[in-house]
Amino acid sequence: MKKVLGILVAVIFVAMATTVFAIGPAGFGGGPKGPGVDLSKEQTGKMWQLRETFNTETSSLRYELFQKRNDLRTLYADPKATDAAILAKEKEVDTLRQKMHDKMVRFKLDQRKVYTPEQLKKLAHTGYGPGRGGFGGGFGGGRGGFGGRGSGTCGRF
Repeated sequence: MKKVLGILVAVIFVAMATTVFAIGPAGFGGGPKGPGVDLSKEQTGKMWQLRETFNTETSSLRYELFQKRNDLRTLYADPKATDAAILAKEKEVDTLRQKMHDKMVRFKLDQRKVYTPEQLKKLAHTGYGPGRGGFGGGFGGGRGGFGGRGSGTCGRF
């Protein structure tokens, strides 16, 4: 029994260590720069400041979206839930998603202003930039952002 437990602990440790190294120190979004674009300390500071401001300003909206998606998931699982109730909740979720998307676009535009024209050109050629992981995670950015989909079959939750 001790041998099996030891093996199980070792497997879990390796799996977690692999995940940490795969994600890297900057998280899922890759940090505030893309490959080949060196930011000055001032630019890096401004990027992180923008990120912190965005996170603070959208915290309550993200929580509300989480709650509504959870409510929606519960409605879908309830055999007594009406189509009208599900549609109404979908509309609430869509409204919150649109608000979040609008804030994310504004955030990306603010980040874009930090780059020099030369850096923007480099980003255009590398495929990095706002929304592609080069400016950090975010809406549509996988598990660290809001694009990480759950296990629902329709991809909405």
